Amino acid sequence: MANIYQADSTMIRNHAGAQTTVIIVGAGFAGITAAIECRLNGMRSVLIEKYKDSFEYGDLIDFYPNAGIIIERWANGNVAKKLLDICVRNAQCWDYLTHKDELIYSDPYLITAGDYTKQFAGHRGQMHKIFLDYAEEVGVEFKFGCEVIDYLETENTAGVELRSGEKIFGDCVLASDGPRSIARQKVLHLEDKKVNSGYAIYRAFFEINDEHRLDPRIKDFCRKDVDTLKIWLGPDAHTLAYSWNEGKDLVWVGTHKDMTDIKESWSFPGDKQEALQEFTGFPEQFKALVEHTPPKKLTDYKLVWRDALATWLSKGKRIALIGDAAHCHLPTSAQGGSQAMEDATTTAICIRNAKGDIPLALQVMERIRFNRSHVIHQSGIDMRDDWHKCDFEKYADHPDSIAQMRTPWIIMFDPQVNAEKHYTALAKDVLKGRKGTIQELSIPADGNFDHLKPGNPWKPFDWTVKEHKCEWCTRTNAAGRSRQSSL
Repeated sequence: MANIYQADSTMIRNHAGAQTTVIIVGAGFAGITAAIECRLNGMRSVLIEKYKDSFEYGDLIDFYPNAGIIIERWANGNVAKKLLDICVRNAQCWDYLTHKDELIYSDPYLITAGDYTKQFAGHRGQMHKIFLDYAEEVGVEFKFGCEVIDYLETENTAGVELRSGEKIFGDCVLASDGPRSIARQKVLHLEDKKVNSGYAIYRAFFEINDEHRLDPRIKDFCRKDVDTLKIWLGPDAHTLAYSWNEGKDLVWVGTHKDMTDIKESWSFPGDKQEALQEFTGFPEQFKALVEHTPPKKLTDYKLVWRDALATWLSKGKRIALIGDAAHCHLPTSAQGGSQAMEDATTTAICIRNAKGDIPLALQVMERIRFNRSHVIHQSGIDMRDDWHKCDFEKYADHPDSIAQMRTPWIIMFDPQVNAEKHYTALAKDVLKGRKGTIQELSIPADGNFDHLKPGNPWKPFDWTVKEHKCEWCTRTNAAGRSRQSSL
């Protein structure tokens, strides 16, 4: 039986002769995307993961078109097709509601029809399995069940030491093992300053069964003809719920105030009665979802905030932190996964263009990514606070302002085109030894969230879209328009 992905071997350079070896620590979405993108750009990718089998866990993750455009290009679109088979695909809108169930705004799920094959929302573990299968298909080397305890760097190599005592060396190392990455201490020599954000999240994923369907309170989430996405905003709290796969799969998330100590663990089994108490005053529809949640499917996750890093690179510039290891996003930025993928593809392109000069490649990568990532990272707090004020009157004239995480400069963005566009000029800056802070040396973010600051007026988004002219994008956009018209 032919492999569904049918990876195009012409995309991967011949292995004969010298080849850059990239060691990636952490097989989350940043790490596995980096491993795939490095392979597709002709490198040897070695992916190291502490856990042997943890990818069936998790609940919801969203990828927006700024990340989906990367996925859309994999295996002639077949990876995107596999994801759409298990993800939200028949949604019309996100309904933003008050905690009293009053509709504020219905935000279209897709901004353009072409986004159909670039926007993915679904179960984290199921989606990760598809990424993992594709990584194996393109030749990524896996070392799972191996814990990294140290990072190693010489003038010409970089590597890691495993708990087993084994040392693995390559040309560079990408630390992508999440917000608790030891690279912050071992590579950047920083203290582990995790800070309680003051909030925690209840998270649950389960399948809707026949008994659940008898409850009229959740009928909206049992629909077979359309996927249902709702977000409720309340004082110091907000909740959301998605159902998809013909009303079979359901996830709900509830953000609430929490000042519990986080020294030992960030994640605990959730208690349904405590969750119901936290969301007193929220609609019966949401309460019903909590009541129907199987006890073992509920997690209480402490939201930890980490301040932005001054640099993502080691002293020798052969080790880089990417994804949550570099910038741990709050969920309200809605961009944690997408920004991780932007890091990954930008890194691969820079390594390929640098032709073996790893320190040059990683410095250019950082200067491409730093300001954009930083502004979006910081937005998570601003957007959460704006939602939790419950100043619903201010949305009366511009209800679309409640959906600010999907601004055009964030999601109508191609990170691969952007990396190619800026590589040469930034490489010249590095080679000439241009001086300045990382913010001054990096390209502008091209956007901001100033409209969230008190007294600043809201300006409606400009959704002017310039169509890509390449054959691939023309073909997929046409397919998206055709599919969307049938919804």
